[in-house]
Formats: sequence, structure tokens, C-alpha cells
Amino acid sequence: MRREKGFTLIELLVVIAIIALLLSIMLPSLRLAKKKTREVVCRSNLKQWGVIFLLYTQDNDDKFYRTWRSTSVGHEWVGVTRPYYQDPKICFCPEATKVGDYLVGGMMPIEPDVAWGPFAEDDTRTGYPGMAGSYGINDWVGDPSLGCSWATSDQLWVTPTQKGANQAPMFLDAFWLGGWPKETDTPPPAESGFGGSGHMQRYVVNRHQGSVNAVFVDFSVQKVSLKGLWKLKWHREFDTSGYQGTWPEWMRGLRDE
Repeated sequence: MRREKGFTLIELLVVIAIIALLLSIMLPSLRLAKKKTREVVCRSNLKQWGVIFLLYTQDNDDKFYRTWRSTSVGHEWVGVTRPYYQDPKICFCPEATKVGDYLVGGMMPIEPDVAWGPFAEDDTRTGYPGMAGSYGINDWVGDPSLGCSWATSDQLWVTPTQKGANQAPMFLDAFWLGGWPKETDTPPPAESGFGGSGHMQRYVVNRHQGSVNAVFVDFSVQKVSLKGLWKLKWHREFDTSGYQGTWPEWMRGLRDE
């Protein structure tokens, strides 16, 4: 009788070891490819937001909405943009879709993959009920003629046609729905963006390998390094020479541009 030859135990172990080795080599590349895909989707979302803000300005004499006014009124961009989109998915970077239980005190996230919101369904501010997302507005963008007590027309970006609009961020990755960064704001000690002084920290969230995606005032979309956020023209009098202090440890190895 002829006996069929099979694999020995040693041969099977060798095959399993080779497969495990190949997986260990491939998995980092697969994870990186997945992150790159999410980054592309994030930029696609922001391109849609660029169109949304463009359409709004075209309907309103080439001017932006009213900027931050008070806590009781909130961020008016939330309400004025609602008629221009239907799918709430464009409110979220694919790297930051966790909502609700992951927040500190119901507001600030502890990880970069956490979104803000949702706001209560009985919130009286226009557009706020149920609203959540992981992008935030630059509150130095807005029309002061509609009412603004904390900034001047010399500082604010009122229209998308002003000189330097391509250097001014408008809507970008953030852990809160808005803020007004200043040159003196310090970087956060954690990758979530939580813990620095001032409002710049709200946009220093490490979602895209040391960078964030942003729509600029001229509606272009760019990738910006986290250190490079201090070199953008957040308001028209902003000093763009960059952060002059010491970077926290997690940011020291990140690129400047």
C-alpha cells in the first residue's frame, strides 16, 4: 500500500512563522494606508465645507456671517450653514468620530479621535440642537457690521477677497467648534489639544501624523503642520513669525512646515 505524504509538524510551524512574519511586515503599511485614506476623506469633507461657505458669501453680498457674539447666541456659523448641506457625516473628520462619553466635563476631549457634542435637543441656539462634529471655525472670520464687541474690522476677515485670505485658516480640524487663537497661546502638553493656554490648543490635535487639514478664507484646502499653525494669519494683525517658546515633548520631533 502506498502511503500519502503530509506535512510534518515542523513544516507546519515554519509555514505559520512565515505567515506571522509577513503579517508583521504588512500591518504597519496597512495601518498607514488606512490613515492616509482617512486623511483624504477629511480633506474631501473640508472641500465641501469650502463650497458651503462660498455659497453663503455669494448669497450675502460676498460677506461672512456674524462672528462670535455671546454664549447665549453661540457660534452663528452652525445655524447659517445648515440650509447648505444635508449629510451630517461631513461634520466629522474620519479620525475623530467618537461623540459623547469621551469628553472631560462634557466639553473637552481627552484623545485626538474624539469629536465635540452633541448639544442637547432643547438647546435654544440656532442650529445647535443635536449638533456634533470634529471641525472648528476660526472666530476671527466674520462681519463686524452685524455686531462684534471683542474685535475690530482691522482684525477680522470680513470677505473671502481680502488680501492675504489664502494664508488665513477658516475651518479646520479641532476639538471644539470655534476659537480665536493669539500669538501668545501655548501648545498643549497632550496630542488631544487639551491643556494649553488660550485657544490655539483647540486646533492642535494630532489626527494626521503631525498635521491638520484646513479650509482657508479664500476657500482653498491645505494640510498644515501642527507647529505651522502659529505661522498662519489667524487675524489680519496676527504675528506669523511662529511660536517663540518651548515645544512640549510630543511636538519636538514634528516638522515646522
